[in-house]
Amino acid sequence: MPSNLEFLSVKELRILPRNRYFYWEFVYEKEVVVKPQLNQENVLGIGHGLNNWLTCVSNVGTSAGCRW
Repeated sequence: MPSNLEFLSVKELRILPRNRYFYWEFVYEKEVVVKPQLNQENVLGIGHGLNNWLTCVSNVGTSAGCRW
């Protein structure tokens, strides 16, 4: 049995036959993590071209190109 599983939060137990073995799937509820605040002012543009595999340019003054 898994040692990191809280059995009080288990909502469903699935037993699945695969490749002549049985696998257990524990279904449980998990808390939703709040997304971090993003700065909408910063953007990144990514483009593929003929000479470079990828070219990245941002509005904060940085750019990068990668040749394959």
